Amino acid sequence: MNTSISSSLSFSSSNSNIQAIYTSYVEHLRIDMQAEDANVYVTNALRLIIENVLAQLSATLVVTISTRHLGTAQWFEYLMNNLVDSWRMTAVQLLHFRPGTVARPVPGRKRVNLLLVDSYGGLLDSNITPDNADFDDPDYYFIFLQARDRLIPQEMQLILEHCLAHYWLHCNVMIQTAQVEVLVYSYYPYSPGKCQQAEPRLVNRYDGRDWLDNTTMFPDKLSQMHGCPLTVLTWHQPPFVELHWDEGEQRILAGGFEMQLVRHLAGLMNFSVELSNLSLLPPEQYQLAEGVRLGPMEMVGLGLVIANPQKIHTLQLLQRGANLSMGYFRKTARRNQLLTTPMSYYSGNLVAVLPMERYRQGPLALLAFPFQPLVWLFLLLSLLVHLLLQLNRKTGGGGGGLQIIGLLLGASLARLPRSWRHRLIAAHWLLASLPLRVVYQSLLFHLIRLQLFAAPPLQWDQLLAEGYQGICTPQTHRLLLEMPQVVGHPENFRALDTSLEREVLETLQKSRESKLFAVANQDVTGSFFPSGGSFHVVRQPVNVEYAGIYMPKHSYLYSKVGEAVNRLDAGGFILAWRRAAFAQGRSQRSDPVQNSNLHGISGICLVMAGMYLLAGMVFVLELLLQRRR
Repeated sequence: MNTSISSSLSFSSSNSNIQAIYTSYVEHLRIDMQAEDANVYVTNALRLIIENVLAQLSATLVVTISTRHLGTAQWFEYLMNNLVDSWRMTAVQLLHFRPGTVARPVPGRKRVNLLLVDSYGGLLDSNITPDNADFDDPDYYFIFLQARDRLIPQEMQLILEHCLAHYWLHCNVMIQTAQVEVLVYSYYPYSPGKCQQAEPRLVNRYDGRDWLDNTTMFPDKLSQMHGCPLTVLTWHQPPFVELHWDEGEQRILAGGFEMQLVRHLAGLMNFSVELSNLSLLPPEQYQLAEGVRLGPMEMVGLGLVIANPQKIHTLQLLQRGANLSMGYFRKTARRNQLLTTPMSYYSGNLVAVLPMERYRQGPLALLAFPFQPLVWLFLLLSLLVHLLLQLNRKTGGGGGGLQIIGLLLGASLARLPRSWRHRLIAAHWLLASLPLRVVYQSLLFHLIRLQLFAAPPLQWDQLLAEGYQGICTPQTHRLLLEMPQVVGHPENFRALDTSLEREVLETLQKSRESKLFAVANQDVTGSFFPSGGSFHVVRQPVNVEYAGIYMPKHSYLYSKVGEAVNRLDAGGFILAWRRAAFAQGRSQRSDPVQNSNLHGISGICLVMAGMYLLAGMVFVLELLLQRRR
């Protein structure tokens, strides 16, 4: 009895185990989904993609399985088991998101991706978009969409629109049809008559042995943009960008060397340019709720709303409302965090500028400058000695002291001394003073021609130590406040209500403050003061600033624009445009003519006027004494 019961239980247990094994076999191999030869067909196609395409792009591959149907997830796992030998020397990060499990985010950069999904929802569940959103360099997405044929067009359209919205330029979608056709689709953001649209386009097909086109699995999509418009955010920043209204065309036209760069890019990539003029508010309006001050580009990146006491202004360009920015937008850590920029096409020194008029030597100080104080001291002692010798003369007639002074100044003697000793003294004095007089007159003439100035500070931190006040634009002011040298002296700088550095230099030129200097770009300063004689640039630069083309974060224009800028810079085109723009600014402006020569000889005029005044007073005194006698 016990044996029979035991045999029955053993037979029942054996049947249940066989059923469990068979169920597991069916669920994992998904034999009920399609034939095994179809699985091998798809596996071979993916193996070629991994070995010949993805592995050539990076040594690290991220494989993500994200489905909303459990059976499809198990089938993808079966494919992965067959693809294990394809990794070889490639490091693989495998992420799995399946129904009924809690998704654990895995942060980090995911540059080359193989995604296995069954729908657009599965792609969203992978949460891969925010992981790559803050990086500038391009990434690659090869998405295998496994769905029923009737659902493929809708799901693929949603996936490609997601790629377009998040700047996934290298985004391919592979599908397998019911007839076991393996096709790869992608999108072109700019095509004839269709700009910024994600229309599926067949780019490759698997024939059972190889892909028909192995060289263009990720084709170049930006070499020909078919005249599609790109919005360029800009403002008036001569000579970088010069905006002016054209009455004939009734629109704003732009010039400057940065616009030359944009026009060259437009010709190279075949796109049209739509200008968006950025109107600025006073600097105190650019701040976030927590009080952190930002510039116009940061506000465009964040899509902020500006509150003005007079009226409420809403920023017209929201986030990603513009494609490019031009107008001397300097690179900062904050802008690099919010936006994307390729290599800098311009770099220049930020310098401290001082008006030289405040360091000009006074007219009387200029007369004493040719000789050192020690030389003047010895000359004065020699004059006193000769005057004492003349006072000891017994001869009458007087005028001995005046004759010594006259000989020093180059005048001849009206009467020779009778004593041979005094004649020798007079001859010695005349010959000794001749080279001094020639040297003095030559140096004085040379100094008058050169416009002599006192030595200005050689380092800009000396200006801070001496209590100088600096003026600059709000953009420069934000940059200065990040420097360690300025952290301890923030009160020494103030931002003017202007975005143009030329206006800052004009303010410095008109100001009468004795301790005032401007912080401006060295090239702008050189074009504003062509001769450079009226202003002094401190030798030590305040900082080095870099300007670049900014675009929305993770923009697909980054690589193409960066390559074009690199070629133009290596060929010298950008430098030539830059020099021509600043040279034109110099030719349009000249320093005001200054009466520097009159200022130099004014000291001589003052001395002559004083001597004539003294002579007149002596003459009047002699007349009064004569009348009293």
